[in-house]
Amino acid sequence: MTETLNSEQERELYYPKKYKLGHERNEGAKCLKCGDKCEGLDLHFWRKICKNCKCKQEDHDLYEDIANEHEVKSRLFKDSNVAHLRDYFNKLTAANDQPKTEFVKKFTWVPPGMNQGILVKYMESLPKELVPIVGSEGAKYRRAQMVYQLPIHDHDPNYCDNLSDAERQKMEDFCAMRNQDALGVGDIREKTQAASKWNCFRCSKPVMTGEVAVFASRAGEDKCWHPGCFVCTVCNNLLVDLIYFYKDGVIYCGRHYAEQFKPRCAACDELIFSETYTQAEDRNWHQRHFCCLECDRDLGGQLYVARGGQPHCLECYDKYYAKHCMSCKKNIAADAKRIEHQGQFWHATSECFHCAKCNKDMLGKQFLKTKNNIFCSVDCAKSY
Repeated sequence: MTETLNSEQERELYYPKKYKLGHERNEGAKCLKCGDKCEGLDLHFWRKICKNCKCKQEDHDLYEDIANEHEVKSRLFKDSNVAHLRDYFNKLTAANDQPKTEFVKKFTWVPPGMNQGILVKYMESLPKELVPIVGSEGAKYRRAQMVYQLPIHDHDPNYCDNLSDAERQKMEDFCAMRNQDALGVGDIREKTQAASKWNCFRCSKPVMTGEVAVFASRAGEDKCWHPGCFVCTVCNNLLVDLIYFYKDGVIYCGRHYAEQFKPRCAACDELIFSETYTQAEDRNWHQRHFCCLECDRDLGGQLYVARGGQPHCLECYDKYYAKHCMSCKKNIAADAKRIEHQGQFWHATSECFHCAKCNKDMLGKQFLKTKNNIFCSVDCAKSY
């Protein structure tokens, strides 16, 4: 007799315990955007958003690290045959094995292998609100950027939703190419010689003697950045932990570098490695992921309503977002014609859009409106 698996058992088979998407961690975390309107983080199985409020997981006040930081960095640096990347990983390992100074303990992250004098200057060069002091908004910013710029599903196929063998191989090949040809880590240096000219590549202003700057070896030794200017060229966010990707004279965060080569699914946030995919609402989707945001119903070839760039089946749209007719007080179906005026709605029918006094059909005609009623004339409005 074949045993029927429940949804939780299916998930255990689908994602081995090691590769859970983080449903147990940060469950119930408060949404920083929605506040009390959200009951707390309840991560969707594959969308990587909260089922309660539809915000991203990094938009919540995470109390545990969901960035899989160590796994991401290990995949990026551990087995690299690029000398400076391998050296960086060795510095990370050494820093983790050494006792932390009281200064280092103040931060959720510091560049490894640096003396304290340069570390102090580096931290003081960052925008104050972005300094990753433990428990601060800067620490929350860094944590969110780690998830956003270096999502684990861009680096490890085991965190992706149901890849085929061919897709998995393409992803592995892409990751190897990216890490070999574009990956780098910013190198912090202090300017000690007044005669040398260091100009920030982003703002063009000079780096003064005694200040620190960030160098990116893939960009060449003639380029440097102020610490606060070392940002992704697309999202303008600080490059988290100084990790960058270089292409054609430009530095990117991991997310936006990858999107130079591969489309990203608007539903699951993963890169698309399949030969075919869906394009709708000016976005890209895995074919299997072009489905209703509320109930996950497949919408391929079906009528749908887009809301916030996400498709909804007609039934869910009517259930959650339908407008109410001012005349009959019933919902206006998603596929029904409607009239809107000053934030109020009517069915576009003579039964609903008519003069409140004489019932004259007002479709396509000029009308007067007072509070919640429409009229064909001043006389009807006054006599009403």
